[in-house]
Order: sequence, then structure tokens, then C-alpha cells
Amino acid sequence: MDRNHVKIHVSHLKKNFNKLEVLKDISLDVYEGEVVVIIGPSGSGKSTLLRCLNKLEESTAGEIRLDGVDITDKKVDINKVREHVGMVFQHFNLFNNMNVLRNLMLAPVDLKKDTKEGARQNALEMLARVGLSDKAEAFPRQLSGGQKQRVAIARALCMKPDIMLFDEPTSALDPEMVGEVLEVMKELARGGMTMVVVTHEMGFAREVADRVLFMDDGWIVEEGTAEQVFQNPQNPRTQDFLNKVL
Repeated sequence: MDRNHVKIHVSHLKKNFNKLEVLKDISLDVYEGEVVVIIGPSGSGKSTLLRCLNKLEESTAGEIRLDGVDITDKKVDINKVREHVGMVFQHFNLFNNMNVLRNLMLAPVDLKKDTKEGARQNALEMLARVGLSDKAEAFPRQLSGGQKQRVAIARALCMKPDIMLFDEPTSALDPEMVGEVLEVMKELARGGMTMVVVTHEMGFAREVADRVLFMDDGWIVEEGTAEQVFQNPQNPRTQDFLNKVL
């Protein structure tokens, strides 16, 4: 982790859906190579925060900077910024009418980041990285949930992102498929990828997170190292939550 380089800077972020205040006042810095894991009950604002980080949700107030670029500025080309930010969703969002290889090649070719041959080579390398070299010609319907999610991670990596955002990437999976996806994410973390992960997988948070944030009711109510948050939580709400899930 490089504490001299802030990759994500969030200052006084607020998000309302009509009268419902979902994010109340969020400030946060994520450093290059840091793995930040966000935990908390459903409805606490975790996924909304993540979606604001690449402007899938428009923030109501506050500032978000990715590598120094203020994405809350109306003049910023968000699509250019998003080329450097990979996003992996709960549901895999693969194109069912394309085989795995074409799913991976689509964005790099369409956005002219790569030639077709270059994109193909890169896609095959990323499939190898997630342990799915043998599935290049398969269609999504022929894959298990865990395989689909690993393909979704490989697809994000094909854009050569600097930052990866994961929104509950294992919550739609059968329990026995969770491990294979978490293993790929651990490998990314070991490789120094800057990651922000919303998850209910406490074991993953304990093992991989440089920092854990606990959110409740639109606030970050506690943050610290995994050891601090899990072994010695200070906030009664964090204590209550962890008592129920651990």
C-alpha cells in the first residue's frame, strides 16, 4: 500500500433518493494498493456508496476524486474515468448471446483500447488468471454461478483497471461456489490491486482487508484494521452486528 498516493478521495458525500437520505456524510480516502472492505446490515448504504464511486449513482452533495479527477464535476467525461475502474456486480451481467471470449473482448475493442488480436490474447491471459482457460468458447448458460462470476472478474481485468469495485460478488452464489470467487479476489489483492469490496463474507474481510469500514444507516460508524474491527469493535452497533453474524 502506498500512503503517498490517494486513489479514491471522498469528501462529505451525500445521496438522497427523493426524501430518503441513504448516505448522510461520508468522507474516505483509499490508497493505492489498499484493500478496503465495507460491511454492515442490508440497507446501510454500502452498495450505494460503491455505485457513487463510478457514478452509476449520481451523488446529491460532496466530492469524489478518482486519481485526482473530480467525477462530481459535470464537465468530466465519466466514461473515460470508468475505463480505469473495474466493477463486479452481484449478478454477473454477462451477455448471454456471446461466448466467454467475446464477452471479454467486447469493451477493449469497442473502446479502441486494443486491436482484436490484442484483445483476444489479453482475454485468454485473464481467463488463465481466473482459472478458466478451458471455458473460452463456452456460453454463459453453460457455466456455474462461480464460473460466471470469475468470467465477470476477468472481463473487468481486460480493461487493465487501476481500481476494482466489488458489490457483494458472492451473494448470488451457492455456498460451495463462493470459495473459488474469493480465491481470485485474494490473488488480485496479493498482486497489489486497489480494491473496494462490499461483502457479507466476514472471513474474507478478516483475511484480506487492509481496512474494514462498518456502515449503518448511511454513516461509516467504525473503521480500522480487520483485527481492530473484528477483535475489539468500539461502537455498540458494530458489536451488535458482529455478535449476530460471527
